[in-house]
Amino acid sequence: MTSENRKYNYAGELALKRSRVLKVESQPKDDIVPWLFLIVEKRRFTFFYKIVEPLDATYEIPFSVQMSFIMDEIKSSIQINRTYEVWRAEEPIGTVKIIDALV
Repeated sequence: MTSENRKYNYAGELALKRSRVLKVESQPKDDIVPWLFLIVEKRRFTFFYKIVEPLDATYEIPFSVQMSFIMDEIKSSIQINRTYEVWRAEEPIGTVKIIDALV
């Protein structure tokens, strides 16, 4: 299932710094990897994300995303209005605040 056809379950605010593997002039919309890792109590949960307004998203400034987790068990582990650390592979690159659950 591609990220375009995916059902997103949460709305959030993602604040990222540019990963060391990306070009200096890149912006979040240019990243071809649509998933990251959310850290909850030292556990990693993969999530796919879709930027709500891709042309307005920049690094170091929170931007709105829709999120989908691949493991259902995360739903009992995350909390609305809480901020979590975000990693790309072995690199910490930011945070995400879970704003709301989408119906």
